[in-house]
Amino acid sequence: MATPQLETMDLEVFAAIARLGSFSAAATELRLAAPSVSNRISALERRLGTTLFVRGARGSKLTPAGQRLAGYARRCLDILDEAVRGLDTGIPERLVLAAPNSFAATVFPLAFNALDGLPVAAHGRVAHSREVVEQVRDGSAHGGFLLTQVATGSLRSERLGTSPMVAVCRTGHPLCGETDLTPDDLVRTKLVVYHWDAEGEPLAAGFNHAERRRDEPVHTTGSPEAAISIALHSDHLAVVPRFAARDLLRAGQIQILPVRLPLWSVELRFVYLPANADRPGIAALLNVLPSLREELTS
Repeated sequence: MATPQLETMDLEVFAAIARLGSFSAAATELRLAAPSVSNRISALERRLGTTLFVRGARGSKLTPAGQRLAGYARRCLDILDEAVRGLDTGIPERLVLAAPNSFAATVFPLAFNALDGLPVAAHGRVAHSREVVEQVRDGSAHGGFLLTQVATGSLRSERLGTSPMVAVCRTGHPLCGETDLTPDDLVRTKLVVYHWDAEGEPLAAGFNHAERRRDEPVHTTGSPEAAISIALHSDHLAVVPRFAARDLLRAGQIQILPVRLPLWSVELRFVYLPANADRPGIAALLNVLPSLREELTS
């Protein structure tokens, strides 16, 4: 059975509808007639033998098949854009770096600083760790930063270190003077815990003490920056990876509490294709890996 052929315009129209949630809005953005957009998607669905959108009065939503295609469509269009940019020697080289949302705010500034003085324009893209691996592997990202251990296959993986989980509070919090605390001592304390994925569930659950009041439950968030922000502006404690608290700790705005937490930590890694090792941007990042390690784990 022959594989259905996809045209670039198919992907552009599909991606626009997926992003805007509307056939008419996609037609306006792409400067196409509305019937042309509808006919193209109908033809694409026939060729693929599946429905990509559920049309409704409030717009169009992706079906499960459409959701799967959306990631591939975005990466294909990114690669085509990269190919066009690569032919223009008059503009800086574009370097696409991917990282999970919970790591991006910390690592992108460090990575961008490492590129100072180079004709390299960096673009930081947020994605889940497994998506980071896929994007680096298929070339839609040149390098990626990961949290925890993810199978990387043919990618080269450089360890940046591990970051322990710590309990932080705003300076001046009532518990700031304590010298030795256990999770059980926090049963009367408001808590927000960084919950990165299923691996983080036991850590969060460990704070759900039987004596904890029902109207003061343990909150969780996938963003360590959000957890720290809550602690900074309230009486909550935040349990987060130490790397995420580094700047506010140095500024003296938050403090680490001496809580005897379980030995939880997150592993930090940089991944790239061996074929990209000589790209100026990747080479620059590889050269500063020792300083990145020190910054992220100090």
